[in-house]
Amino acid sequence: MAEQELVTIEINGIELQVPKGEMIIESAKRIGVDIPFFCYHPRLGKEQAANCRMCLVEAGTKQPDGSVRMMPKPQTSCTLPASQGLVVFTDTVAIQKARRGILEFLLINHPLDCPICDRGGECPLQNNTLFYGPGVSRFVEEKRHLPKAFPISDYVVLDRERCIHCARCTRFSQEISGDAQLEFLKRGADTMVSTFQNTEFTSRFSGNTIELCPVGALTSRVYRFRARPWDMKSQKSICTRCSNGCNIWLDYRPNRLVRVLGRENEAVNEEWTCDRGKFGHEYISSDRRLLSPLVRRDNRFVTASWVEVYQLIASRIRQAVEERGAGAVGAIGGAHLSNEEAYLLQKLMRVAVGTNNIDHRLERNQVAGGDTLLARLGVPFTQTAIADIEKAKTIFIFGADLVDEQPIVFLRARKAWFRFGAKVIIAHPEPTETELRFDEPLVLRYRAGTETTLINGLSHLILQSGRAVTDGISLEELQASLSEYTPARVAQETGVAEDALREAANLLGEGTVILCAGRVRNHPEYAVLANALVNLTLLTGNGSRGNGGLNILLPEVNSHGAADMGVLPDLLPGYVPVNDREARERIERIWKASLPAEPGLSTQGMLEAAAEGKLQVLYVIGEDIAQKYHDPELAQRALENAGFVIVQDLFLTDTAQYADVVLPAASVAEKEGTFTNTERRVQRFWKAMNPPSPDVKPDLNIFAELAVYLGKPLPVFSAEQVMEEIGQVFPAYAECCYDQMPAEGVRWMPTLTDRGK
Repeated sequence: MAEQELVTIEINGIELQVPKGEMIIESAKRIGVDIPFFCYHPRLGKEQAANCRMCLVEAGTKQPDGSVRMMPKPQTSCTLPASQGLVVFTDTVAIQKARRGILEFLLINHPLDCPICDRGGECPLQNNTLFYGPGVSRFVEEKRHLPKAFPISDYVVLDRERCIHCARCTRFSQEISGDAQLEFLKRGADTMVSTFQNTEFTSRFSGNTIELCPVGALTSRVYRFRARPWDMKSQKSICTRCSNGCNIWLDYRPNRLVRVLGRENEAVNEEWTCDRGKFGHEYISSDRRLLSPLVRRDNRFVTASWVEVYQLIASRIRQAVEERGAGAVGAIGGAHLSNEEAYLLQKLMRVAVGTNNIDHRLERNQVAGGDTLLARLGVPFTQTAIADIEKAKTIFIFGADLVDEQPIVFLRARKAWFRFGAKVIIAHPEPTETELRFDEPLVLRYRAGTETTLINGLSHLILQSGRAVTDGISLEELQASLSEYTPARVAQETGVAEDALREAANLLGEGTVILCAGRVRNHPEYAVLANALVNLTLLTGNGSRGNGGLNILLPEVNSHGAADMGVLPDLLPGYVPVNDREARERIERIWKASLPAEPGLSTQGMLEAAAEGKLQVLYVIGEDIAQKYHDPELAQRALENAGFVIVQDLFLTDTAQYADVVLPAASVAEKEGTFTNTERRVQRFWKAMNPPSPDVKPDLNIFAELAVYLGKPLPVFSAEQVMEEIGQVFPAYAECCYDQMPAEGVRWMPTLTDRGK
């Protein structure tokens, strides 16, 4: 990358060097000079900026003789680029007068309803008026009146009287989310923000417009009238609604979650959230939360003490092990647990129970920890960092509707196209919402079930073009296997035109990011398709770590972390095979315990065994398998026929209805730990509030206490202590100790050593 050209400018008599073309409002921040604004936002484009005129400055150019030639009028600093010799004054008498005039003008029609406005106390208009504005207004005319609190979606309320036409919401809708559902209608004094013909605001990212709005024009229906900024506390946390790992703030009053706000992390979500994350954490303060342990007696649940349920669980597990061996006990869960809890869960099962019957996967394909990618690319699931997606030359979205499945990954992909000109290829058997967010992407509409043929056909064309990178590939063998995938045959089988296939092959090359999700993860021939995708990745020169690569994006908040921690029947923490004697013995020395050497049952295997009455104890943690498992009928039969069912969750779920014992667990807001997102980034979250009842415990405590009752104590005093042990067992996590983890988290890099080889 070429070095950025620097220019020398002067702000309020202070000389500094800044990148050429940088907006002066950004340059001023470098020296701590405050320039008030409303419409400016560093992540929004400048094309529709300079609406509010609040950021005016006086500017001129230094002449060869040292004098300054001033521009005839004040300039908007959010659109004034830095150039050599530019001189800027931000607080002259003229600018002070201009700011007072702008604020007086903005308040002509703005209602002075701060006491009942949800923005009150954190409103830029309120703050700027107090600091920069006039004491009184000269306007005595009647303000305009429009319908108040007009709901435009399930989440967003529009109050047009308060709107100052800054265009932040419309720019976000057009530039960032790409749905373009908000726009200015009419002209002059009648200008207003609206959806098309007042239709519902259905954007998947509508909550961001609430945070962007510098006044109370767009407010949250969920937060409405629930609190004020000064009577809430905030705590840093991680969103649990998908695997992207968005950073959020939890705002809460005493033991009651009030709202969720986006938290800045340039490596992950920048500052954006999807609506599922922003409005989907109400469960934390739900009145339906479990408040105490439950035991089934006479076919109904009754409350019990923790001592009573621990004794009952321990006795049933010991009975099952004595009668049928440790293989008669199994545990399902982990994708919603923290890394520390997932680690302790698998340690509990392997050390205290003596079985490898443990798994976190609920989807159809339960492959062993991403075998294909791990063996050929050296990564379990993903090569590309989320932030690096925007550096891609080509984005290949294969079999995924990113807007729905991976919303923050989608925003990065769209940014790569919108801001940096990346080419976009979308391959899917059906029209998707994602397609609508790009202008004329190359769409490969293939027939469902022909995914492998399509990928092999693209690889064939790349080989034929002479552009293929063949390092680390058995070229003759690959050529022979791909020779039959001619464009004519692939077009006939997939339904994709030959011209489209050739165009796609021409776009695929170094810097290609391949993004896959549920359709690939659950493909009937996943191993074959994954190998084909790896071949395509290597042929395009994206096998090594860089801006390109293959990414099988995962479904749950800690799907990756659960795999890392060894919540798998055939792999220990760090992807160490359970039958690898040397590597297993290394972990045994750290744990000071012997471990079972034979692979256990996967989720599918455990449920089949339970359905046949062969699994005496089934322990389900944080998963509603009766509803979420890909084969719910099998899950329900398993729950009915298992000898003894333990469910550990926040609610009395459909799965818990089958349980013999129900254990109430703490939510993400009531404990601390780490999650590992889909790009392998380990991030901390902190405890915000106490559980709703003294009998609600963090999962970590439950596992540690249960181990004591099983006669195999696992000394645990804190999540921080568990993470230190994880770093010893899985060296890639050594940098994730709490006292040295950076704010953006740690993206661990896999090595052969990590895999116990």
